[in-house]
Amino acid sequence: MTLFKNALYLAWTDTKVRYKKSVLGPFWLTFGNLIGVLGLSVVWANLLKEDMQTFVPSLTIGMIVWQLIAGTIGEGATTFVRQASLIRNVAIPHWFFVIRALSRQIINLLHNLIIVVGVVWYFDLPLQAETWLALPGILLVLANLFWMTYALGLLGARLRDIEFFVNALLPLLFFISPVIFRPDRLPVDLQIIWLNPLSYFIEIVRSPFLATIPSMNSYLVTVAILLVGMALTVVLVKFKGRQLAFWV
Repeated sequence: MTLFKNALYLAWTDTKVRYKKSVLGPFWLTFGNLIGVLGLSVVWANLLKEDMQTFVPSLTIGMIVWQLIAGTIGEGATTFVRQASLIRNVAIPHWFFVIRALSRQIINLLHNLIIVVGVVWYFDLPLQAETWLALPGILLVLANLFWMTYALGLLGARLRDIEFFVNALLPLLFFISPVIFRPDRLPVDLQIIWLNPLSYFIEIVRSPFLATIPSMNSYLVTVAILLVGMALTVVLVKFKGRQLAFWV
């Protein structure tokens, strides 16, 4: 428990150091996302011929969830490389660094929730029983991001090209993820969207805010990804984890 608290404390310290001597601090990220949401809302609402009343909340939540996912995965491959000196010299469980990295993204998410609250208030979105389903949804997403960060961290320490591959892949995943659009609002049925596992992550968090119960298929796929991913990560850690100090 002490190690867990230390990981959270260091994550908060990392955030403060990054924005040291800045007037807005971490809220610069919130401000940037707000500008992005406003700009994309004006452009894409007209392109897709969507009603702003429903489009803006959908886009906002989609963007905030995507920031969490992309930020975590994007830094995943360097999770252990950035802490090379500690890993070589101090006997700390590897999960400590994963929790620290993931906690930084959660802190960013908490700052971005201000935008969600503002949108919910401005567009007078009803808070119904379905809305609470967003909580288990976000917990499932975080659990998946934990094993992804752990696995990518190990692979990235062994193969440094993983970092560049992931960063090159993320823009493609953005366009085939339902971030800007809703799958049920497209004029055509694009099945390629559901070949992207991140699509399910977004839907199980966003749908409850829009007073819609996520499909059972979305939950089943997300849980299946979690179980398979955790199992593969455990195997990877068991057989290769001891070599991490030599890789970094």
